Amino acid sequence: MGTQKWAFALALSLICGAAFAEAEFDFEELMNDVETKIQNVQNNIAAKDAATAATQAKELQEQFKLVEGFFQKRGDAPDAVHNSQEYQGKAQSIQSALAAGDLDAAATAANDFSKQCRGACHDKYKPL
Repeated sequence: MGTQKWAFALALSLICGAAFAEAEFDFEELMNDVETKIQNVQNNIAAKDAATAATQAKELQEQFKLVEGFFQKRGDAPDAVHNSQEYQGKAQSIQSALAAGDLDAAATAANDFSKQCRGACHDKYKPL
């Protein structure tokens, strides 16, 4: 098979794989992981483990990109889309504070993330 055909086959498999992964998306499982992860971020900040907390905050940011897409596809929850975008920003704030070595600001941002997430979405959208 020529190089172009291999490239096309690879691209097609990646596209199909992404579509399959999205079809297999488990919202409830993801939300449970988010709850655990933000607690872990807070615990790691308290333990002064900035590297682990930053990695987990980045994972939260990525997870809320999935949540944003989930609610965009539903089409009936613009507030949840907006909240998902806000949480991506909050996760970025945690990462920025950690990168600057400001554990107090990171802890404040992580606490705000946890408090806002639970109040804004859970009360309205959980369980789906």
